Amino acid sequence: MIDQILEDIKPKRKVLILTHNNPDPDTMAAALGMKFILSKTLKKRCTIAYQGLVGRAENRELIKTCVIDMHPSTKLNFNRYDYLIVVDTQPKAGNVYIPDGFKADVVIDHHNFRATTNQIKLHDVRPKAGSTSTIIVEYMKHLGIVPDTKTATALYYGIKTDTVGSGRSSNSQDLEMMSYIFPQISLTKLTKIESPELPRYYYKNMRKALDYAEILDNIIFCNLGEVRNADLIAETSDFLLRMRDIKWTFVVGKIDNHGYFSLRSKSARMKVGRIAMSLVKGLGTGGGHMKSAGGQINLESKNYDEVAEIIKLRLLKRAGFKGEDIKKV
Repeated sequence: MIDQILEDIKPKRKVLILTHNNPDPDTMAAALGMKFILSKTLKKRCTIAYQGLVGRAENRELIKTCVIDMHPSTKLNFNRYDYLIVVDTQPKAGNVYIPDGFKADVVIDHHNFRATTNQIKLHDVRPKAGSTSTIIVEYMKHLGIVPDTKTATALYYGIKTDTVGSGRSSNSQDLEMMSYIFPQISLTKLTKIESPELPRYYYKNMRKALDYAEILDNIIFCNLGEVRNADLIAETSDFLLRMRDIKWTFVVGKIDNHGYFSLRSKSARMKVGRIAMSLVKGLGTGGGHMKSAGGQINLESKNYDEVAEIIKLRLLKRAGFKGEDIKKV
């Protein structure tokens, strides 16, 4: 696929690479890796753009340590670019900003394939890949390209967080690509990214989460209400999942006129990506992987508390909840 992409992009001048909203390590690393490939092979000028916030301390440290130059997509003039690449998501997934009148030329992703992606000229969507960064490193290996230290470290962390670090399983391809770039990474940089200093609001949020969390049999449901950034919702879900005898965590929160949720499971059999889509059917968008999923809901014409309650009831029904007493954490 990378040969087709490079051939297609040759006559173009300026390339825009879009991550998904509120970018995580995999989408940022994949964008940086694609930018590196295009710079090395075709000397193309590339801009990486995103919508939303980078809230998680590890993610901000990744940007700083690996020098990932990213720009808010809503502040860019898309007319200045003649080629558009989307990484780690798909245009109709509901979590990437593409203005009306513009269309992606390339989509590279590892989430479930969406039928609308068939409309994209070139697409490489591999649901069996542990991360999109895995696909990008495979491109590098195919081209005989060795990434620099910053790009290699970012890609290694991107693969790790979407496989080993997330509780999801990694396949032989993920491990092979991690091995390919391992000699180039900086362990000092990696350690710095994985162990950043945490802001006070992180601890305030976790205290709030413990106060608001409800135990429903083997499920923890937590409505955080207003939150500072969407990453806090995912972090809270991960944090609560570590509790003994808990199999699911479901955390919701609100930022401005959007609601966000994070669904986690200790069992890969649950296929929470599909469950997430069913929970917000008719309300918003969702998706993910075997153990980890999330989504968002536009609240412009909806009441947040009512939506949160609807999703909660859908989750309990899906989990076969019979009505045991609700307990506080």
